[in-house]
Formats: sequence, structure tokens, C-alpha cells
Amino acid sequence: MISSITIKNIASYKEETSLATDKKINLIYGLNGTGKTTLSNFLKDKNHLRFNDCKILGGDTAKLLVYNQEFINENFYEKDDLKGVFTVSAENAIAEGNIKDAQEEIENLKSNETLKNEELKKIQDKKEDKKSTVTKNIWKIKTTFSGGDRILDYCLEGVKGSKDSLFNHVKAIAKPITKPTKTTDELKKEISQIEGDEATDIELLPKITLDEIIKIENEPIFSEVIIGNENSSVSNLIQELQNSDWVKQGLSYLPKDINEPRNCPFCQQKTITYDLSNEIKNYFDKAYEDKVNKIKSFKSIYISTENSIPKIEDYLKNIFATRKKAELESAYTKLISVLNENIKSIQEKIKSLSDMKNLKYSQTFLDKFNNLIEAVNIEITKHNENIKNKKTVKAKIKNEFWEIIRWKYDNHISNFEADMKDLKKEESEINGTLEKITDNIKIQNAIIQENQNNTINIEKAVKSINYQLVLLGLYGFEIKQHEDKFYRIVRESESKPEFKSLSEGEKMIISFLYFIELCKGKESKEETVLDKIVVIDDPISSLSHNYIFNIAQLIKNYFFDRSDYLQVFVMTHSMYFFHELCKLQKQRDRKLFRIIKKSNKSSSVLEMQTDEILNDYQAYWKIIKDHEDGNAHDSILANAMRNILEHFFAFIDNEKMKVSIKKLDAIKYGAFLRYVDRESHSDQTNISDIKEIDVELFKAAFKMVFEHSDNIKHYNKMMDLDD
Repeated sequence: MISSITIKNIASYKEETSLATDKKINLIYGLNGTGKTTLSNFLKDKNHLRFNDCKILGGDTAKLLVYNQEFINENFYEKDDLKGVFTVSAENAIAEGNIKDAQEEIENLKSNETLKNEELKKIQDKKEDKKSTVTKNIWKIKTTFSGGDRILDYCLEGVKGSKDSLFNHVKAIAKPITKPTKTTDELKKEISQIEGDEATDIELLPKITLDEIIKIENEPIFSEVIIGNENSSVSNLIQELQNSDWVKQGLSYLPKDINEPRNCPFCQQKTITYDLSNEIKNYFDKAYEDKVNKIKSFKSIYISTENSIPKIEDYLKNIFATRKKAELESAYTKLISVLNENIKSIQEKIKSLSDMKNLKYSQTFLDKFNNLIEAVNIEITKHNENIKNKKTVKAKIKNEFWEIIRWKYDNHISNFEADMKDLKKEESEINGTLEKITDNIKIQNAIIQENQNNTINIEKAVKSINYQLVLLGLYGFEIKQHEDKFYRIVRESESKPEFKSLSEGEKMIISFLYFIELCKGKESKEETVLDKIVVIDDPISSLSHNYIFNIAQLIKNYFFDRSDYLQVFVMTHSMYFFHELCKLQKQRDRKLFRIIKKSNKSSSVLEMQTDEILNDYQAYWKIIKDHEDGNAHDSILANAMRNILEHFFAFIDNEKMKVSIKKLDAIKYGAFLRYVDRESHSDQTNISDIKEIDVELFKAAFKMVFEHSDNIKHYNKMMDLDD
């Protein structure tokens, strides 16, 4: 069913106007020239380029059957042979029943098809929602890495143009077996090292060498008890004291030459004689001094070597060393601590040669530190090689980047793929059902086609049209079948075409009866129309008043009262005919419309209520009143004035109108006088041949006619003016 008709930019429809309906029966009233024919032509040929700015909502699957002047021209004026209309004969009632059953089955199948398509649409909407959500989440990759420092932006080349391309790229990457060990921040650092300010060769870090120190740490002298000459007379005493160092230190306080007893540096008594001094000195012989000097030499080497070790800060200036800062600082501190402890032990040994000292081995601590340096140097070497092979490195980093991304967004992708799998399964099941429905519809159409071969004939249509001609009182001619698929109109006892000899009224009646049969039947053997929408434009325009009731009854019987038609639109310029149609149809089943031409010359469709329906005479007065509100065009205004004068004075006194008109100034009101003197007020040419009028002069002249004829009260009443 058509729910809305919008028409614009065609003929008199300069502005957009719409007819909205939810009813089967739609009655449209409009004077000649307001745009009824344009509307019916649009419904007849809605796909024509001239109707580009017009549109129809609803009724897509229905066949539109339009009766208007163009229909008459196409079927009658250019040829005498009418197109055949195929109808059903009584002998083929069984075939017709089969067709009806098949059509009902098709309707059921299409209803189910609609439901399944709705389900399919919901699934497709869900798929779109899921796709929109996942692509939106993955698009964060682009906003993250194509913004900010943009260091990794090159990795997105070719896939950052749209959300779909980025999503498809990520989805196509195989998920890594294990979680990537690197982060995107680390990749940024790697890129910076080969492309940024840090993209220069870096020197390797020196390892610490402690060969001499390690040899010293293995010297047995530190665990040896070092004593003086045992042949000295004081050796037993010094050994008993177990403090030779203390005695040796005391010698430094004695003078070189002793001629008389001297004070002891320990007890301050004059006990030191020349002989005692020599014995003590003899105890500390050359062998003793050599050992002392050797230990002192070790101390010097040890301290010198330790002082030559680079500071930890020197190592940590290197960017790669900073990555192992904690480990390097720990290993360095332990190594230096061991060296310092050994220096202290050596110093203690020198002070107390008789003590046994065991130096700690620094080799283990040295190896641990140097191993860390070796690891850093491997990274430095790799960095230097990367600078030389930038293209290869960037490709490797790009691959690592997408592995990280694929792992990070795996939940989004796996959830999406799981959802798609379920939805595609549902979609496949529905499509399978739809395919079966399509196959079944084909089967039913084949049944219809097969049975239609038994129902096709035009004899019933011929008899029906001829029968209606008799009922309408039209004698002397009839419809006869011509060849296999056509009709021909012939006079009594004649076989030649006689359509052109018919009067305009006879042509209209015969064409309308033909249209009724066309709506009842079908135009070809192959046609399988289920729904029909009928449009009838002014079927009584050339008929005498006697036929108006008959045509209205035909429309009621064949279109209003039958369920064969989805919707019916009837247009007319006759208020009497409009009244008849309204009386023949219940108010709740119909909708009324009015087409007017506004002061800006643009036609407009307005909905009417039942209480707005007027007779023709009242309708003409309403046009004049509407003009005051800008809702009537000037030429229609003049036509309405002429019709009012003709209707009113034909009823009152035609001579009185002529006398009143003669009283008007022939020069001033000449245009008005010429216009009202035209004979046919329904002639389309007369409505449009005067392009522009002086509205105020016409209004004044129109009123004067009523004043001169003493009918001003009637004028005031019809114009809703106070006396």
C-alpha cells in the first residue's frame, strides 16, 4: 500500500507537497488546472526522468493501473485495435482455484521470507556492531603510534588509511606461540639508536685486568711467620715475646753510635749498651729485610693496580651499561671491596710480619664483573652492526612490533572471530531457509503459469464490456475480438474500425469499461501480479450529468467493494461526482484530499474533512475567499468568478446578469467582460489562456455585477461579510 506521495519540480508543483494516507480509498478533488493530471501521470510513469524530484513510499510490489487521458491516448486514439485483456472463463474454475491456492501459498512464503529477511538483517546488524566495536578498539593502535613521538609510525605504513584495513592486517597476523619478550617502548629505543641522535657507533667498554694482583694473592709469603736471625743472643727473647715487629720499631729510636749505655725506648732505663744494640740489629738480618721489602712491593703494586681501575661512573655513562646498572654496581662494589680488604691485610702483615694472613681471591668477583661488561659489549656490537644494516633492522623491529600488537589484541580478535562464527552459522541456516522459500515460490509460480494456460481468454471481457454498454444505454456499436489478442469496436452490420467516429462521451465510457476489464484481468499470459493499485483521473470529464451516477456506481462495485485491489485513488474536478463517491463509501474506510493552486502558482495537496465538502457553487465561492489568504492562483480566481455568475444568474435571471454587466465601464473592465463572456467554463484552454489579470479590477467588477443586479446581500453572505 502506498503510504505517501511526494511531488515537486514538475508542471505546477513548483514547491514540494505530499499526500499521506493509510486508507484503501482515497478521493481527491481539484479544479481543472490545479495539477490532478500531473499527479496521475507521475503514478503511471513514476520512473521517468522528469519525475526525478518526486517519490512514492510503499506499494513497491504492487502493479499501478492508471486511468487518465494518457491511458485513453495510448489505447484508443492512435489505433483502433485495443490490447487484449485476459480473463477467466467458467470452464477453468478448477485451474483458477489452483492459481488462487498457489498465490496464497506464495503470500505465505513471502510473509515467511520477510520474517527471515528481518532475522537476517538483525544478524547483519549484529555483525556490523561487532565489526565496529573491534575495529574501533584496534584503531587505538593508529592513534597511539601515529601520534606523539611517531617513532614507530613507519610500521603502520599502508594499513592506517582506514579502520577496516588496519583490522584486517592485525587479524591476518598469526598469533605468536609465546608472549613477546620485548615491549614497544624497547622497540622505540632500538629505532632511536639507529635513526635518532644516538645513531652513532659506540666504543666497547674496557674489561678490568688484575693479572699482577691475582699473582700476589697467590703468594705464600703472607701466610709465612717472618722472624729474624736465630743465632742472635736475643733471638730467644724476641721469639718468646712473639713481637719482633715491636722490637724492630724500637730500633728506630736508638742512635747509630752507642759509646755508653742508653735509655731503653721501651722502659726508659739505661739498659741499652753497644753490644745489646748490635745483637738486636743482628737479629734483623738481610733475609728478614728482603721479605719485608717484598711484601711492601706487593702492597705498592696492589694499590697501584686498584687505583688504575676505571670508576663505575665511567662505565655507567654508556647507554647500554645503564640497562645493567644495578648488576654492574653490585659486582663492581664487591670487587673493589675484596681488593680493599686485601690491601688492609697486606698493610697488617707489614706491621706484624709474624702474623699469618690469607688474602681473598678476587678472580671470582673480577670474572662476574667482566662477564657483565662482555654482555654490554655484545649489545654495543649489535648496535654498531644495526647502524650499518639499518634497513634490515627496521624490518626486524617492524615484525617484532606486529607480534607484540597481535599478542596484545588477541582477545579482541579471538572474541570477534568466535562471535562471527556463531553469527555466520545462524546466517547460513537462514539463507538455507530463504533458498528453500525461493525454490518453493518458483514451484508455485510454475503452478500458476501452468494453470494460466487453461484460463487465458478474452471472450469474457468482450461480453462484459458489451453488457455494460447496454446497461448504460449506449446502442449501435459493440466490442468484438480481433485476431487472437485484441479487441475491435464496430458499428452494427459493419466490420471496419469505428472508434474515431464515437463522441467524446462514448469514447470516455468505452475506454473506462475497457480499463475496468484490464484491472480485472491481466495483460499477458506471463503476468503474475498479486497486488494492484488503481488510479482513476476524472472519468466523467466529457460525460453528461446523466452518466455521473452510473460511473460512480461502477467504481464502487468494481473497485471500492472488492478485495482484489490493494488501494484506490480517484481524482475529479466535479464536486457532484465527489459527493457521489463519498456517499458510496464509509467514512472510516476513506481519506479525502483537495488540490489547490496557491498565489505563487504552485499546486499543493491538502487533506479534507467530511464537513469541508461543498457543492460546486460553494466550491467556487471558496476559491475567491481562499485567494484572500493566498491559496488560489489568479487565473483560477477569474475562472471561479465566471462560473459563479453563470450558475447564479442561470437560476435567477440571465437577462438581469446581462443588464448588470452592461453597466460596467467597457474600457476599464474590458478584460473582465471578455473573460466572463467565454462559453465553456470547463475548457482547459480557457483557464490558462489569460496569463495575467488585474486582480483588484476583476474583484471590483465581480462585486459590481451583484450590486447592479440588487444581489449584494447574496455576495456578502457568500463572502462571509457583514451586511
